[in-house]
Amino acid sequence: MKKVTVLIIVFLAGSQAAVSQHVDHTDGGNFLKRIEYNIAVPGQTEVDNSYNLEGKSIYEHIFFGRTNSFVEFVFIDPAVASAFRVIRNSQNESYRMEVMQITEIYKQYSRVRDLSAGISKIAIPQTLQSQIPLDVMALIHRHNKEIGRPDYADDLLKPYRPESKKQKVSKAFAEKLHGKMALLIDSFKAEGIPPVINDGHEVTFRCVVGAEVWTLTVHIPQRRALQLMDICRQIITDGCDKKINERKYIEMLDEMDL
Repeated sequence: MKKVTVLIIVFLAGSQAAVSQHVDHTDGGNFLKRIEYNIAVPGQTEVDNSYNLEGKSIYEHIFFGRTNSFVEFVFIDPAVASAFRVIRNSQNESYRMEVMQITEIYKQYSRVRDLSAGISKIAIPQTLQSQIPLDVMALIHRHNKEIGRPDYADDLLKPYRPESKKQKVSKAFAEKLHGKMALLIDSFKAEGIPPVINDGHEVTFRCVVGAEVWTLTVHIPQRRALQLMDICRQIITDGCDKKINERKYIEMLDEMDL
């Protein structure tokens, strides 16, 4: 009987270890994983497409404009918002990386909050509409109609978009980065209940996969998400100095447990 009990305990302990090895997120903050259609309204050409931007934060709207790129990464903490994207030219299979950064964002909280409100629809419950003055309702209707225009939000945000550092990158590197990011998003698992964390950093991984756009946003990422975050932040640091080192990043991506 004692031998059986010991075997059961060993088996359970081994099973728990096996499960925990495949859990990416146990001690960090909240996360959100989204898989959606990439294109909301198709255009006559790829340039004319209207992309699904519903899942994007205000900083992502500022950085990336009206499109979803092959690969996108955003890092935000109380001091800085930084990002890069890889744009694929489907006509000739070429790839371009753009790196951007906004510093001292804690000083710009009010402005960013107003910008976010400026590109968001105002919803008024039916039960309250009769209590709102007609001139105010007219302004709300006009605002909601304006933000329905494809260029409205981007025209509002363009003055705040930082200049990007651009550099061509190889297909091998772009596809490797895309593959690792897609695999992380697809296989990302969490366990337990997140602790209450009121500060710290947040990252967003995003990539276009076929007709879909995949997004993973994580507050205080752990394990494999932390590994990929560190690689992406290194890319931003090097990209700001125009010193992209593809071989180094490919080696780092290959060493990941993905």
